[in-house]
Amino acid sequence: MKENKKIQKPLFKPEECVVYTDTPKFKKPNQLIIIGGGVSVRTGIEKGLWDKLKDKYVMGLNYSCNSKIFPNPTLQCYVDTDFYTNEIEKLKPLGLVIGKWHKILENIKLPNTIMLQVNDKTYTRNLSEGVYSGLVGMFGLALAIYLLNIGAIFLLGFDFGADGNRDSKNRNCTHFYQGDLNHGGIGKISFYNAKGQADLRFGCFAQEKMVKIYNVSSNSRINTFEKINYETFFSMLDNNTYDQNELRKRIKQKLKEKIL
Repeated sequence: MKENKKIQKPLFKPEECVVYTDTPKFKKPNQLIIIGGGVSVRTGIEKGLWDKLKDKYVMGLNYSCNSKIFPNPTLQCYVDTDFYTNEIEKLKPLGLVIGKWHKILENIKLPNTIMLQVNDKTYTRNLSEGVYSGLVGMFGLALAIYLLNIGAIFLLGFDFGADGNRDSKNRNCTHFYQGDLNHGGIGKISFYNAKGQADLRFGCFAQEKMVKIYNVSSNSRINTFEKINYETFFSMLDNNTYDQNELRKRIKQKLKEKIL
């Protein structure tokens, strides 16, 4: 005859059990900061900007990839071939580079680079017609809206012009890194000075409902977005920080069907 074994009651009810994992749950970002090149960024630097952006969701545009400026944003954007070829050594160590597709760049494209189709004429929020536009500021903002989807985007250095001062070479002061870096656009203002140019270029974003866009440049010529100063910007930054590699992984996943 078999012995009847008494079944012990569990120590805890199922609903009282907690499963622990070594992998923390990823918190989706609801803020994204874009670093443009305008002189107004200097005000932020004086107030400790770079430290405040550490491990945030940050997009760099063009020359903000310089190691003396902000060494490794979440992603770095470009649109023109000259920038990519001339700065390729500085782009190599970056975690993720996203820019305009150029056939001429295919043979030198770095492993960290994603190239996307651009649409110079039409803005589509889901990028179904390509990324608007062939100018890096608009390209970056269109891409940022698609990636973030819901939340707030802060535009830094979107001055769209000079600050009225001149540098040691008697050029208009147009970029915050002027004097440390040099490129063909420094000191050039004819494009920015064209009547209505700023709002014409950025006007397509005026109807954006799901992402609030702030222009952290009180004297910017771009009037499409609410303007705030750096004190307000810093007060609005949340306390969230992110594993940058995890962010880049998720960016690649979202862009998977868009990659050329």
